[in-house]
Amino acid sequence: MAEGILKDLVLDEVDLHRLVLPVDVISAGIHAAEGQPASHHAVEVAAEHGISLGFHRSRQLTANLARNADLVLTMEKMHTDFITYHWPDVGNAHELKLYGRSRPADAGDTGIPDPMGFGPDKYREVFAEIREEVTRVSRILFPIIKEKYGGF
Repeated sequence: MAEGILKDLVLDEVDLHRLVLPVDVISAGIHAAEGQPASHHAVEVAAEHGISLGFHRSRQLTANLARNADLVLTMEKMHTDFITYHWPDVGNAHELKLYGRSRPADAGDTGIPDPMGFGPDKYREVFAEIREEVTRVSRILFPIIKEKYGGF
C-alpha cells in the first residue's frame, strides 16, 4: 500500500507543478514471495482512495536493491534491523515513522503493523497510518529531489 500511496502523491506533485520527477518508487519485503499481487483487502482499500494496486507484484528485498536505493523506508524497526544486520554497508534504511524526525513520533511503538490476515477494517486503519506518514515524508523528499535535479 505504501508504494501505491507514494506513487499517488508523486503523480499529484507532478500534476500540480507540471514536473517530471526522476524517481523510482518500489516496494520489497524481507520475507516476500516473488510475484504475488496485492491482497484483496489492500486492493479494495486503496481503490476507496482512488489508488490502483493492479500494478503491484511482491518482490524480495535484496542486497542489490537496498544498496542501490537512495532511501529505504521500513514499516517496522525489525525490518531496519534486518537490513543493518545483513548488509551493514547500507546506511540509508530508516523506519517510516521516524524518518526526518529528531525523536520518535510518540512514546509508544513506532512500527506500522502488517495487516495481512486481518479484515478490511484493519487494512483501512493501516492505510490511514501509512498515508499520513508517506504524506509527511513526501514533504521532506520533494524539495530534496527538486534541489538535486534542478528545474527538471
